[in-house]
Amino acid sequence: MSNEIYVGSGTQATMIPESSIRLGTPSSYDAAKTKITHSDTTVKLLPDIYVGCEVKLMTGTTTTYFTIIDNDAVSITVDAAIDDSTHPANNTTSIIISKFGAPSPAPQVTINSGSRHALLSDNWLGVVNEFTPPSIEVEMKQLNLAVAGTRNFAHQYKGAETVSGGSLDISLNNGSWFYYALGKIDAVTHDATNTDLSGSSATVTTADNSTKFFRAIGGNEYPPSSASGLKDIGNGTIAYTFKELNGHELPSFSLDVSYNKASNTNRYVLNDDGASMYSRVFTGCQVNTMTLNFEESQELKANLDLVTRSAFDAPTDYVPHNNVQGATGLYNYDATTTTPYMYSDGSITLFGQTYARVKSGSLTINNNITPQRFIGNTNRQVMSAHIPAQRTYELSLTLLITDSKIWKELREQEEYDTDTGTIKLRFEKSSDDFIEIELDDYIIQSVDVPFPSDKSAIEVTATISARSLTSCKYTGKWVILNDD
Repeated sequence: MSNEIYVGSGTQATMIPESSIRLGTPSSYDAAKTKITHSDTTVKLLPDIYVGCEVKLMTGTTTTYFTIIDNDAVSITVDAAIDDSTHPANNTTSIIISKFGAPSPAPQVTINSGSRHALLSDNWLGVVNEFTPPSIEVEMKQLNLAVAGTRNFAHQYKGAETVSGGSLDISLNNGSWFYYALGKIDAVTHDATNTDLSGSSATVTTADNSTKFFRAIGGNEYPPSSASGLKDIGNGTIAYTFKELNGHELPSFSLDVSYNKASNTNRYVLNDDGASMYSRVFTGCQVNTMTLNFEESQELKANLDLVTRSAFDAPTDYVPHNNVQGATGLYNYDATTTTPYMYSDGSITLFGQTYARVKSGSLTINNNITPQRFIGNTNRQVMSAHIPAQRTYELSLTLLITDSKIWKELREQEEYDTDTGTIKLRFEKSSDDFIEIELDDYIIQSVDVPFPSDKSAIEVTATISARSLTSCKYTGKWVILNDD
C-alpha cells in the first residue's frame, strides 16, 4: 500500500475510435465450438474488453451473429456453438467484431523488455476545458425473504450496473464532433497520394475522396480492415459533409482515462492493486446532446453530454494512451490548428439576412438516446444497446433589436423554409478551416422583450426550433478515423 496521493497532474483522457474490427479468419475452434482463435498475427486484443460486443462470422453469403463472453489476446469465446459446416475454420470465413463498444486495438508496446497490451488510445480530444468521467450506478437488491427474528434485511445483492453521466466541455477547434452528434459522413473531398501503405505511413484511405480513414502503424492499418489498395492521404485539408443518420446506431468511441502517480515512471498498469496507476476505459460512448455556445469576445464552445456502455478496469500490463504522455505526441494534435474558433469569426443568418447584433447564443442537437438491455445479455456490467429517439434542434439567441420583426414572427402560424431563408451558423479561422451548419423549417418558439431598469440597450432573448438539417460542413486538418 502506497502513501503517495493521486493528484491532477497525473491525469489524462484520450479518445479511442470504435470501428469494425476484422480479425482475419478462424485458424481453429475449440472442442465446444465456442472459442475462436483468429489468424491475424498483427492484432493482439486487450483481454476481456470485448465482452458483450457483437461478432459476426461471414462465409460467402451466410452471416451468423454471436455475443462475445470472453476474449484473450488471440481468441474470442462466444455465447453459442458455431456450426463449422456453415463457417469452417479456414480462409473462407471472416471474423468481424461490430463497432459499438469495440475500441480499436493497437500493436503491443515494448516497455522494460516486456510486451504490453495497448489500444489505439493516443487520439487527442481537442481543447478540453473540463471533463467529467461517467459514473457507475449499481442497482441494489435488498430482500426480507419472509423470515422472522430481525427487522433488518435478510438478503442483499447487486443487480445490473449502469454507467451514467459523462460530459466534455471543449473550446472547439475542429468540426469532428458533428459526425458523432449527427451520425454519418456523407461526402469527403481530399486527394489521396499515390503512395501505398508502408512502414512510414501515418494515415491511409481507400481512394480519392473516400470517407474511410485508418491509422497506419508499422505498415498495417488500425482498426484492422479488409480494405485493399490503401494510400497515404498526405497533409492537405479535408472537407467533410455530414448528414443525419436515421438508423438505430450512432457512431461511438471509447475514452481512455488514467490516474498516474509522479513516482510511477513505468507508464503501464502494474500488478499492485492500483498503488501506482489507476486506468479505466469507458466504451460505447455516444453523443446524447451537443450544445454549441457562442458569446461575445469568447471562443466557440461545445458541451457534449454522453451515454456510455461500460466502464472497463484496465488489466495488468495495459499501456494507457498508447504510451503517449501529454498532448504533443497525440494523433490529430497540430500546433497550427489548436486555436479554437472565435465568436468574432462567426456569422448567423436568420430570415435570409445576417444578424449582426447577436450578443450570445447556443445551438443544441439532442438525440434522446435510451440505453437498453436485452434478454441474453451475458454481462450485468455491459449495456446491450443505445437506441436514439426523436432528434431535435433548438437555437437560443440573445440579441439587440432595431425593429419588431422577430416579435411579429413569433405570432405567425407557419414555419419558415428555404424560400424565406434558412438559419445558418458559420465559424471560420480561414477559408480552409471552418464549420458551418444550416437548418430549415423553423419556427420562433418564444421571444422575451424585457422592460429595462436602466437606460442601456434592450436585450431580447429568442428561442427557435428547427425541424430539418439542410447541410453541415467542416473543412480542416482533423482526421476522423472511421469505416463509414
